[in-house]
Amino acid sequence: MSWEGIDHELNRVRGEADRITLNLADLDAHVGHQLLKGAALEGRTRRRWEHADAHVHTLWTVYDAFRLVVDEATRLRAAGAGPGAQAALTALLNGPSVVLPVRHTPLGERGLLDADEESVTLADAVARMTAAYEEATGVISAVEAAWDVLNPRLGELDAMWQETGTLSDMVGLGEDEEDGYEALRSDLAAVGATVRTDPLSLVEDGRVDTSDLDRLRQSLERVRGELRDALRMRDSYTESVERLGSAIDDVEEAVARARGLRARVVAKVSSPAAVEVPDPVQGLRAGLGEMDSLRARGRWRELGTRLGELQRAVHEAADDARDREDDLAGLMERRAELRGRLQAFRARAVRLGLAEDERLAGLHDRAHTELWTAPCDLRAATVFLSSYLRALRELGGTETPGDRTTPGTGASDGESDGGVSR
Repeated sequence: MSWEGIDHELNRVRGEADRITLNLADLDAHVGHQLLKGAALEGRTRRRWEHADAHVHTLWTVYDAFRLVVDEATRLRAAGAGPGAQAALTALLNGPSVVLPVRHTPLGERGLLDADEESVTLADAVARMTAAYEEATGVISAVEAAWDVLNPRLGELDAMWQETGTLSDMVGLGEDEEDGYEALRSDLAAVGATVRTDPLSLVEDGRVDTSDLDRLRQSLERVRGELRDALRMRDSYTESVERLGSAIDDVEEAVARARGLRARVVAKVSSPAAVEVPDPVQGLRAGLGEMDSLRARGRWRELGTRLGELQRAVHEAADDARDREDDLAGLMERRAELRGRLQAFRARAVRLGLAEDERLAGLHDRAHTELWTAPCDLRAATVFLSSYLRALRELGGTETPGDRTTPGTGASDGESDGGVSR
């Protein structure tokens, strides 16, 4: 190799050595690397890290031998430019000058004269270091990426658990209620241990599985919500019960109105049948009694849950009573509507001079009888009224879409059922 070639090659390998030195320093100081070296790892993560750590050891071993050759070549070049130095530098830079210990070989695979060292070129040494570096950093990056996803979630769960404990102390739960959280505490401890010691067990196909953490979060949110409700219940029990009792009174009034209306509807309308009006008030008041019993025993968490259930039940009962009252009122309104239409059709027949027509008179009498008989059949009345209008249209030769009493493009919903939609 010429002196020009030697200088070019020496500068190149010294540059490589400097870059490798910086990268190794960064690797050694890397937070993920430091955490892995100090962690008590388990399972898949432990196996992957042991594999990576062996590559880190190989990397440093090869680097030390590589650096020795580079430093020796630098010293020789500085010492002089004689023929001997030229040959030595050529051998160092191009030949198998990097002496490495042979990787451990099991006793059964060794030969008697096998050497315990091997020599490789500087280029081969760089290739080995590159491969070892990629293997090590690949594992470190994988673990770090998993921790970046898992640790924040775990931190949030730990904070939620601490808050849950604080709320539990404030509420003053009994031992049996505290025991109900034991499974949750165990699950959180188990997931925390997995995140800290074996994060790679939660990674599949490059995706971090957070489903266990997400389920725990939902459970903790539910428990935290229950405890907050219990705390509010303890501090405002009297006011909450008074408001709930007032709401039950409103339901009782709504039910009474609907039942009274139903009695009037049953007396006046036989078809469609009037809806039943159940009375949920007794059950709701019994729920208030259960709350008093829970309060006497200091079961504040159960009280918070029971309050929420009763509030929903009262709201649903009030809505149901209003809906049934509207349904019943609709029957009475439909009867009044049909009566009004019959009178309007009769007035038209009079104007047209057809009121005394035998066919029309008969249909009018049947519709009138049905609508003014108690109880009346709105379905039958609708049919008679429709027949009356059809006959009037045929005899008078006119039709107004708004006069229709049978389903059609101008008919209202439910006409064929007496005008009431259920």
